[in-house]
Amino acid sequence: MLDCVVVGAGFAGLSAARELVERGYDVALVEARDRAGGRVVSTTLSGGEVIDMGGQWIAPSHDRMLELVKNAGLELIGANPGMLTLVQHGEIRNVAQSDSDEDARTPFAVADLGQGLMRLRRLAERAGQDDMWVEANAAWLDQSVDRWIVSNLRTPTGRRDIRAAMKAVFESPLDKISLRKALGKVREGVDMENLIAANGDIGQARVRGGLAQLPERMAAELGDRLRYRFVVDAIEQDDDRVVVHPSLGEALESRTAIVALPPWLALRIRVTPPLAGWREDAVRRIGAGNVIKCYVVYDHPWWRDKGLSGQMSADDGAVRVTFDCTDSPDGRGVLMGFFEGGEASMLTKFSRSMRQRIFKDTLVDVFGPQAAHPVEYTDIDWGAEEFTRGSHGAHFAPGVWSVTGAELGKPCGRIHFAGAEYAGKFNGYMEGAVRSGAETAQEVVLRLNATAR
Repeated sequence: MLDCVVVGAGFAGLSAARELVERGYDVALVEARDRAGGRVVSTTLSGGEVIDMGGQWIAPSHDRMLELVKNAGLELIGANPGMLTLVQHGEIRNVAQSDSDEDARTPFAVADLGQGLMRLRRLAERAGQDDMWVEANAAWLDQSVDRWIVSNLRTPTGRRDIRAAMKAVFESPLDKISLRKALGKVREGVDMENLIAANGDIGQARVRGGLAQLPERMAAELGDRLRYRFVVDAIEQDDDRVVVHPSLGEALESRTAIVALPPWLALRIRVTPPLAGWREDAVRRIGAGNVIKCYVVYDHPWWRDKGLSGQMSADDGAVRVTFDCTDSPDGRGVLMGFFEGGEASMLTKFSRSMRQRIFKDTLVDVFGPQAAHPVEYTDIDWGAEEFTRGSHGAHFAPGVWSVTGAELGKPCGRIHFAGAEYAGKFNGYMEGAVRSGAETAQEVVLRLNATAR
């Protein structure tokens, strides 16, 4: 009998399996696809450029991901310098990126910025939904947004970065802009996270040669413990064991199991005896994100000739954000962007050539006629992927995370759960998936040790 069967070979499952193997336990990691990585996958363009079709960005505070990159001897590439293109209410402006010192951007400062953005987004949602709250807090909402920044962000770097993003949105000084007006801009579609990411201000980086190198290396370390094309249909458990049943082939018997799948995919597995009803109700209120990730390639990165970064943030339109993913200034130019939300839901019904046309037309509108002549295009519709059904992360219905979110990550009998959506820190990020996998493995170790006594 195995010690543990881990279901799902994304970062969470790989991290959990590796942790258990390093501790000497007998583990099987099963994956429905023919590859490891889950929502992380790379592909090669016709010119030899390797691009990330899924998860891509690593921030300075993502310690576990940075450790994986370092141990693998891989190279990180930062954002391309140059002016940020901002599209707001149909007006196109090129604004300078903040000339920040990356060495001053500590993990603490990045975390501070992330917390500030989260508070801003939640306030915007509440101000748009709760008129009584707005009326009761009228005086507070009329304070300047600059005063709110000083009160809610603790680090000088965090304050500088959020100010830089807001200055790109507001032409007036921030001490003359009310918090109420700033929240209104956020509700109008100004995505502060994407704006700051596009502006290079949170130090995000990507892996040269593709991020998928990391899960591929982790999978190779596990050897034949990893079984591909193993689609789990059902899991049975009793007081002594867990039995994991595939759609084809022999079942695996184990002392424990870790389901390292997004919550909406885990619902497809029949569990006997059934899990508590509240779990299913809660998970059904957790919607998967909807993203089509796109790349368009040009014979050279012409935007750099204009002093542009190739990075765009828009408050409306089919494509709201773009990034320059060119590896070499002497090679072909590569721009990446997304169709998200409602646009992705609509465009999933269209052909790839039609999506290419829409993406190209958006770039022409923003960057000019030079964008009209791409030499290659590719995309991936994550909502249509059979063993993903959505990306990047989950959307929690109001009250789900605050009321039952923490409970969702707790084990049910001998079945444990891991993944980016269960992470207490960096929830929804690859960093959260890696941490969740390792932490869940530690829970399993405690259980196995306790039953061995």
